[in-house]
Amino acid sequence: MEKKASIVSLIALALIVGIASCYIIFSGITTKEFNYIQLEVNPRVEFVCDKKFNIVSVQPLNADAKIVLADLDLIGLDADKATAIFLDECAKTGYIKVDGIDNSTNITVVDGITQALDVHITQEVYKFYQDNEILSVVTETYEDRNMFDEKIKNKVSCTNKNKLLTTIVEKDNTQDFKTLKKLREAKLVELVANEHKTNPFVPTTEEKITKQKLVDANADIYNTHKKCISNYSQQEFSKIFNKHQKLSGKKYFNNYTKEYNNWQLSRTL
Repeated sequence: MEKKASIVSLIALALIVGIASCYIIFSGITTKEFNYIQLEVNPRVEFVCDKKFNIVSVQPLNADAKIVLADLDLIGLDADKATAIFLDECAKTGYIKVDGIDNSTNITVVDGITQALDVHITQEVYKFYQDNEILSVVTETYEDRNMFDEKIKNKVSCTNKNKLLTTIVEKDNTQDFKTLKKLREAKLVELVANEHKTNPFVPTTEEKITKQKLVDANADIYNTHKKCISNYSQQEFSKIFNKHQKLSGKKYFNNYTKEYNNWQLSRTL
């Protein structure tokens, strides 16, 4: 009797594993050749990286990102390092205020079932802000309540895929959301990689000049801030950072895009 029960249990386990495997295959959770990262730090950028998490291509998603990327060559770098460099360039140009309290960062990663890259990038973002003693709310797309509601409304399997789909359609309004959402995540990331290859970012002279002007204008604030960092200040800042994340993060967790757009609007008033 016990033997029969064990056999039944094994069959049930096999069925569960089989169903889970089918779900992974057909829902498009797994990625193949490429992985995808999107960072919104006021400047908004997307990276495509390979299986080893090395950057294959980079594209700015707004005008501010074009300026930040103007003289950067991130191709071939480890995604962690590329993330840290991008954030530091945002700080040097003043898009991230080293002495501010209204900085925010949103992370979207499409990297397969293990989510290894997601963990790496999120840890790198937190590490950057803590090491450089900069206050910033850090959110991941799956934590965004509004994006969660959007993915349900759009009948998309997960929030990160929904964000990726939204971005693709924003960049090319000839693309059809309903058609694209039928594709696996791996195929969507491949589409982005091909688009990067077809339309590589080439900064203009004006963007390079603008960036240098921003770096020069912000140099004293940035350098003074860096010089004040010490072992003692690091210990104290860690407490402040965690408290800030809890208290100031609520509005971004509810709707990051709305708060992000409010920030952009406030800059133009």
